[in-house]
This record gives sequence, structure tokens and C-alpha cells, in this order.
Amino acid sequence: MMRLLAALALLLAAPVAAQTGPTEPTPDAGGRIETARALVAKMKLDQMLDFQFANLMPLVTGNLLGAMQTMSDAPNGVRPLLVTPEGRAKVSAIVSEEMMAAMRARYPDIREAAAEEYRRNFSEDDLKAITAFFNTPAGQHWLALQPQLQQRLAEFGKGMGRDAGMAAFPKIRARIEALAKTQAPAATKQDKK
Repeated sequence: MMRLLAALALLLAAPVAAQTGPTEPTPDAGGRIETARALVAKMKLDQMLDFQFANLMPLVTGNLLGAMQTMSDAPNGVRPLLVTPEGRAKVSAIVSEEMMAAMRARYPDIREAAAEEYRRNFSEDDLKAITAFFNTPAGQHWLALQPQLQQRLAEFGKGMGRDAGMAAFPKIRARIEALAKTQAPAATKQDKK
């Protein structure tokens, strides 16, 4: 269960890591962190995180439900619930609701981490200019369209991922089968010893 939770934490942190990325710290010139916090607030980061985590929830719930079917410390009575589509849907809803609530409780930390990354990577003047952009009609339009843009790009990404998977699977299968053939004689020899 702990390995599953650790993997889940890495999975859920991925969108945040992709947004902020590693950087070299730069000295803070006065109130730059406050300016960075104002920028993060203007960018409606919570809304973007809700979208990202909501899109991850089917994967998260699927993985947790799969783990609950086999783990020794699964919640009492969960296995019979997971047998039926209705029970599975109810357990999925619980997992999704609780995971989203737990993630939202961490949004202040994510906002602060994002502000720190902006502070490290941009000067005070840059932060003010970016914030000023979000105060323009074009910036407001960009912010307003972000959920739709993310949705469309997510749909495109899913389709592209599906197509890439279909293209890659025959090669994956062939390579694994070839590996199995080269490993099979060695495994057979070890089994005889």
C-alpha cells in the first residue's frame, strides 16, 4: 500500500513539476516574492490544477481500485463491491472525491511553490510585466480560455497517445517476445540446478 501511495504522489506531483521545473535560485530583491504571489493569484492556478487533477482521477482511481483487489490491508468489504459495476462506480466516486479534496487542501503549498519558482526565474520588472499582461483584455481572454484550451489539448493528447500506443505496441510485443526467447534457456538451466 505504501508503494502505491508513493507512486500516486509522484503521479499527482507530475503536473506541478512540469509547470515549475528545476531552476537555480536567484537572490530576492525585496518584495519580489509578493509580486510573484500576486502573479500566481492572477493566473488562477487553482483552476488549472483542478482541471489537471480531475483528468488524472480516472487513472488514479483505476490504479487504486486495482490495488485494493489484491492488497492484504484493503478496506473491509471492498472486494465484493469491486465485483459489480455499480459497486466499482461507488468506490471510484469515493476515491476520486477524497483524492481531489486532499489535493485541494495542498493548493496553498502548490501556489507558494509556484510563486517561489516565478521569483527565482523572473526579475521584479518581468513579474510586473507578466501580471500587467493578465490585466489587459488579451490577458483576460487568455485566462478565460485556459480551461477550454486545456480540454482541447488534453483530448488531442489522449488521441495522440492512443495512436502512438497502437503504433508502438507491435514493436513492444516483438521485442518482449525476443527478450523472452533469449531469457528462457537461461531460466530453464537455473530451474534444473
